[in-house]
Order: sequence, then C-alpha cells, then structure tokens
Amino acid sequence: MHLSRIELDLRTARAPYQWHKALWELFPDRPEDERDFLFRLEAAVPGRPALVLLQSRSAPQDGSTRARILAMRTFEPNLANGQELRFRLLANPVRAIKDAGGRLRAAKQANGQALVKSCRVPLLKDEQQLDWLNRKFAGAAEVLAATAANGEPLHFRKPEQPPGKIVPCTFDGVLRVVDSTRLLELLAQGIGPAKAFGCGLLSLARP
Repeated sequence: MHLSRIELDLRTARAPYQWHKALWELFPDRPEDERDFLFRLEAAVPGRPALVLLQSRSAPQDGSTRARILAMRTFEPNLANGQELRFRLLANPVRAIKDAGGRLRAAKQANGQALVKSCRVPLLKDEQQLDWLNRKFAGAAEVLAATAANGEPLHFRKPEQPPGKIVPCTFDGVLRVVDSTRLLELLAQGIGPAKAFGCGLLSLARP
C-alpha cells in the first residue's frame, strides 16, 4: 500500500463530494475502476490548501489541478496477535432505522408491493459511538482505551439526490490485536460508511 500527504485546493474542491473527485484525479486513466483509496482531511485553514492523508493500493500520480502530492511512501504493516497499538480513526458512526412513521416514501418492488425503506441516523453520544467502535473492531482487535470527539457536520449533495449530512467523529485510543489478518483487512478496506467523504481511514502506530 501507499501512504501519501496531499495538498488539496479547497477553492475548487469545496464540498466533501468534490474532495473525492479531486483525489480521484491522482489516479488517471481509470475512469471505470472502483475507488481503491481512503483519505482523511488532516488540517484545513480558510484561504489555504487543506492537508490530506491518502492511503491507496496503487501509487498516485501528480497531474491534477486540484490536488498535489507532497510526500509518498510505501508501507506493508506487520502486525502480531497480542500487540498493543495506538490508533486514530475518523469515522461516520450511524445506525439504520426503518421508516415506521412513513417519513420516507416507500419504494415499489417489481411485484407492486411497498418496500419500507431504512435510513441512517448519526450516533452522537459518546456511549453510542464507543459501542459502535467496539462492534466494528470485534474479532479483529480489543479496544483498551478510546475517546470520541464529534467534528463539524459535513453537508453534501449527490447528483439527482436530496442534500445529505454526515457528522464525523474522531476516535483516538489504544487497541490490542486479536486477529492480525482481520485487522489488516480493516486497515485496507476502511471502517464504516461515508468513505467517499473522508471517513474510514484507520491509522496505527506503536505506543
């Protein structure tokens, strides 16, 4: 895998959905491929480019007018069961609820029957967020200590869809590796939804 520090021009990539599109420009000639990178906005100061941490299977290439590579290195994590590590994760902790109250329009199946939709609602309390974190790490790592801090809501709009909002949460703490193979899978795949909006990148470091 490759880990890169990217400078992102927020004047031309203002919204979360545009961040993803700008970073995708660092992987040219792949318009039909699925995204194989994760990213996290590390610092953003009004009037200046934002700093982004980018993790990808293939190496990014300079050439985008909106994103510039500042540094890049390859890394192959070597984890061992029982090992204790510090971690950071910017995630979108949510839970799915059914539209029991009819607030969403029911979709129609091919047989004409109504299909009750579900929607995601953010988890905003520390206890809920930490429970979500433990469920995501289950079978891969044991969370020994963690804090959760809510960030500013991110508003976005996808083409032909109503406006959306996510409430990102930064988790910092210490974990113990339970299954190194499974934890490496989480590291590569990312954790939780909203990866296209800068969530899901797990960072690990020795104490």
